[in-house]
Amino acid sequence: ALHRQVPPQRWCVTRADLRQLRALVRQHVASGKITPTERDRFDANDSVFGPNMYTVTEQLIKPTTRRAGSMSWALMLHPEGLECDLFVTHAWAEGIYEFIDKVLNSWPRGARHAYCCMLSNPQNFDIAALISSPKESPFAKALEASNFMLVVPNRHGSIYSRIWCAYEAFLAYSQNKMISTASLPVRRLWQNVLMAVMMTGLGFSLGASLTDDDGNFVGTAASTQRTASVAMCYLFLLSSSLVEPGLASRVLVYAGGLMAGWFLG
Repeated sequence: ALHRQVPPQRWCVTRADLRQLRALVRQHVASGKITPTERDRFDANDSVFGPNMYTVTEQLIKPTTRRAGSMSWALMLHPEGLECDLFVTHAWAEGIYEFIDKVLNSWPRGARHAYCCMLSNPQNFDIAALISSPKESPFAKALEASNFMLVVPNRHGSIYSRIWCAYEAFLAYSQNKMISTASLPVRRLWQNVLMAVMMTGLGFSLGASLTDDDGNFVGTAASTQRTASVAMCYLFLLSSSLVEPGLASRVLVYAGGLMAGWFLG
């Protein structure tokens, strides 16, 4: 088998490979070739998270690589292998779209090729036998050859509930690897920044129009009104950090900006 001829530190994929995989999974989901299971009730219309790693491995990775000769996905694409720069550690609970988007967004500068276990290991092989000796496992060898470790968190729980992830973290720390945590790209960043600035400006204008020349609020007790404005500003901004990123968090940030502008005005 090909994975016996190529050392584990060369079982790697590129950024382009990950982009192509994301597109391929979407095609398979749309065509019904990848479907929800009892273990993974993903939404076929979702383009943010997608089916998890177990589902993608069972319904795409294993069948495709089996037909190609039972090598790993990485060696199917690059039979001679690619030298490992980046080791990706994750817990398999995350959706494939989420995983790929986080890795691509957080890919370390200078890294070219990444070891990702679900793509790097030959999934049709006896994985238990492959990792029976942790120090001699493909994980350990690829991590030793890499310069960077990228930790991919998920919304379901800590990746360190898996013993292998904890072991990989121990090895990376012991070997002084550059360790970073992957995150999703901020969607429509500048649009949201502009909206927050506009809301702050609106609040400033309203605040200025409702105060007298001495800065006191017209028709009300100045201290009460000012205290209420400050409290509301902090409340909105604090609340925005406690909810899932999305429309609700943006609305809270905009409201906080409005109240901050009001206070400053």
